[in-house]
Amino acid sequence: MSSDPLDDVRSDASANSASKAASWLLWLLHPKVAIPLVLILALFSAPLVYRSIRLAKVPPADEPFDTKSVLEFVVPDADNAFVEYRVASTLHVDYVAAPGDSNPPRGLFEDWEHATTSERKWLDANRPFMALWRKGTAKPDAQYFRASEVTAETLIPAVQKSREFSRLVRLESSRLLVERKTEEAWDWLRASFRMSRQLGRHGPIIERLTGIGVHAQTAEGMVQWANDPQVTANLLRRAMRELSDDQKRTPPLSACLQTEYLSVMATWRSLTFGPANATLNRLTGESELNERIFRHVFANWLSQADLPRNQRTKTLPGLFVFEPAPANVKTQPSANEVSGYVHESVMAALLVPSGQGTFTATDREAARDTVLLTVLALELFAREHGHYPEKLDELVPDFLPAVPEDNHAPPKTALRYQRDADGALIYSVGDNGTDDGGLFEKAEDIGYRIGPPKK
Repeated sequence: MSSDPLDDVRSDASANSASKAASWLLWLLHPKVAIPLVLILALFSAPLVYRSIRLAKVPPADEPFDTKSVLEFVVPDADNAFVEYRVASTLHVDYVAAPGDSNPPRGLFEDWEHATTSERKWLDANRPFMALWRKGTAKPDAQYFRASEVTAETLIPAVQKSREFSRLVRLESSRLLVERKTEEAWDWLRASFRMSRQLGRHGPIIERLTGIGVHAQTAEGMVQWANDPQVTANLLRRAMRELSDDQKRTPPLSACLQTEYLSVMATWRSLTFGPANATLNRLTGESELNERIFRHVFANWLSQADLPRNQRTKTLPGLFVFEPAPANVKTQPSANEVSGYVHESVMAALLVPSGQGTFTATDREAARDTVLLTVLALELFAREHGHYPEKLDELVPDFLPAVPEDNHAPPKTALRYQRDADGALIYSVGDNGTDDGGLFEKAEDIGYRIGPPKK
């Protein structure tokens, strides 16, 4: 039987197709064609390979906290101190030194009796500023901007004016002590202290650090106030109650770290998601890589932020990341792993060391808080006994509920205390964990010399 003509046509067509395919294959394999094609493919695929390799070094991570609730949180105006602070900052009058006077004013360090004419005029000129600002300190909360509005470029001038308020309060409280108005002096100092507890409640790290600076200035003024012989035992008891209540308003470190994280992410996205960089970022994975790293780093910090210093796990030398707590070893990367992630990004490598300064500042503030309350208790003891106690144990239970502990020393270690003919020293060993004998200016000890005791 002869074959079907249609089958012969199909067979010829198949043969021709195979022949053409072979010809194309031979053409593609020719060095003059194949080499350029390989180079072109390598050129286009290299970024994708690079992206895959980099992202493979840093595993994905969830957001380190509930970002939505933080982004949407708003303090009502009735509770928000920054309603007053914003307006008050426009009333502030800058200090102008007369010929021969110091600049900036020395009122922070000198008492009213030694204040210059320029300093006294500066205080009087700022009374409207101080009155409105003080009104804000009585409010229960403070929020300058919503977390969704904060980036690295956000300006916070009213926060900077808070330093001026605390300086003026130091000068005003000294004036009131000279005029024997001890209660009024305390009320101004307390207003400054309350303000220091408001800053950073819902703001970034720079706002929290400003609050810590105000805290240090105000605490020094409170120590000088408590040592004044005009301050009675009853007033000291009241001051201790109010100070203890206000100390409970100290914002947790985690609060400003959360806002800082959102600020960092918003800043990074604004830098990398512009039209000119969008394609490059998608190809290289730079944006996704950094976001993963930031999530790991801030999750690491937040896991330890609200613990006392002496209860946190160890950090890596040279890079401020914590080892996971024993309960979290299986769920969190190790410090070495996080360190490896950080070194994949120049920006992250620049950011992470700054975290140590933030933790150190808040730890020192916590130590100063403990020392400050102890100073008031020591002064109260001296009013009632005519001398400072031999040991801190004598303050318990009539003046303090327990012997105050040093957060820079191992748990259950008391603050350092020394009594001598000139008064007493009360201090924390500070960042190096070494007792340097209360050399506050030359060493890292945190505390005060008080006395001689006043009765």
